[in-house]
Amino acid sequence: MSNTDPDSEYEALMHVVQRLAERFPHTPEERIRALTVEEFASFDDAHVRDFVPVLVERAVAERLDPTPAT
Repeated sequence: MSNTDPDSEYEALMHVVQRLAERFPHTPEERIRALTVEEFASFDDAHVRDFVPVLVERAVAERLDPTPAT
């Protein structure tokens, strides 16, 4: 069972959306939010929640810009 504070996790995800919106200014924020929610849902069964926001941010960024960094 996770000891995660849902409010803290929600706040962290809102920061993820904000950072991604700044990084991808031509992508509608609604799309970024939808992708963030989708990726977040994929971690529903994760027992350790500390890194979920970081993993969600990385996954959404890859979906928005699939070209590898050089």
